[in-house]
Amino acid sequence: MSSSESVDVCIVGFGAIGALYAFALHKSGKARITAVCRSNYNALQDYGLDIDSDRFGVHSAWKPYRVVRTIEEAADRHYSYVICAFKVIPEVITTPALLAPLLARLDSSPQDQPTAFVLLQNGIGIEDDLQAALAKIDGPSVVISGCCWVDTTLVDGGKKVVQHGNERLVLGYHRAPEGSTNFDESMSTRALDNLCGLLRAAGGNVEAAPDVDIARWRKVLWNASFSTLCTLTRCHVGDVLALETSRSALRDVMHEVLAVARASLPPSPSRDEILADAVVDQIIEHENPKSVFRPSMLVDLDYGRPMEVEAIVGGVLRRAKAKGVQTPKLDLIYAALSVIQRGLINPA
Repeated sequence: MSSSESVDVCIVGFGAIGALYAFALHKSGKARITAVCRSNYNALQDYGLDIDSDRFGVHSAWKPYRVVRTIEEAADRHYSYVICAFKVIPEVITTPALLAPLLARLDSSPQDQPTAFVLLQNGIGIEDDLQAALAKIDGPSVVISGCCWVDTTLVDGGKKVVQHGNERLVLGYHRAPEGSTNFDESMSTRALDNLCGLLRAAGGNVEAAPDVDIARWRKVLWNASFSTLCTLTRCHVGDVLALETSRSALRDVMHEVLAVARASLPPSPSRDEILADAVVDQIIEHENPKSVFRPSMLVDLDYGRPMEVEAIVGGVLRRAKAKGVQTPKLDLIYAALSVIQRGLINPA
C-alpha cells in the first residue's frame, strides 16, 4: 500500500469495539469506512458518533464514509479489510452465514489483491468455519485475529463511544488448516503489516504477534473463568474475588484452560512463558478486589441476549476433546451456561 493510497474497509458489528477501531482507521487518513449498522443506524446516519477516547482523542458527530443497514448493501465492492466486531454465537448464526453476501462477491468477482477478514472477537477456534468457507472460494483472502484489551462502551443510545484507560490490540494472521493449500504467507504478512500501519498512524497501541493463537489462549483464560463465574452467579468481578472458594474455582478453571492450550499449541518459548501456570495467580492478583465490573457475557444475560458460550467455552472444550485433556469444571460450566443459553435463544 503506497503512502497516498486509501483502502476500503467494511466494519460488521458497530458496537463499542467496532466503532472505536472504525474511527481509528478513519483517523489514519488512509481508510474509507463502510459501517454495517442495525440498531444504531438511524443515530449514526442522522447525527454521527461522538468519540471520547483516551487513545484516539475527542471528536463530535463523526460519520463514516458510508453507513448501510445490511451486509447485502455493503457487498457492492471489493474491501481490503472486513472487520468482524460482532459477537460469535454460532447457535444463532455462523460467521460464514452472516458474511455470506461478502463471501459470494469474493467468489464471483475475485480480485488480484486479497480481502483480509479481521476477527476482533472473543473465543477459541472462531476462525475455523470461516477458513473452511474461504477454502472453497477462488478469490485471495487472509484471516487475521485480534485480541482487544480495552475498556470501551457505547452510551447515549449509540450516539457516543467512550474509551478510558489502557488500549492494546494484538493482531496476527491464522495459517491455513493442516492439509490446505489455500495459504500465502507473504500475502498474509503484508495484510497484517498494512493493518498495523493504519492503526499506528492513528496513534493505536497495536502489536503484531508471531503466533496469534497464544494471544487468544491468554485472553480466553480470563473470559472462561471470570466471565463465566460472574454470569452463573450474576455477580460482578469483586464478588467472585471476595471468597476463597470462588477464588479457588477461578484458579482451577484457568489451570484447565492452560492444560488444553499447551496440549493444542506447538511447543515454543513464547507458549511456555505466556501460558505458564504462574500466570493464574498473576491474573487474580491484578484484579481489583472491589471491582464492580460486569463482563459482557453477564451484561448479555442481564438484557436477555444470547451469550458467547460456544466461542468462549465450547471452543476450549472441543480442543480438549481432540487432545484428550480432562476438564471437569469447564464441562460443568458449559452444561450450566448451555441450559441458560437455550432459554435465551428459545424463550418459552
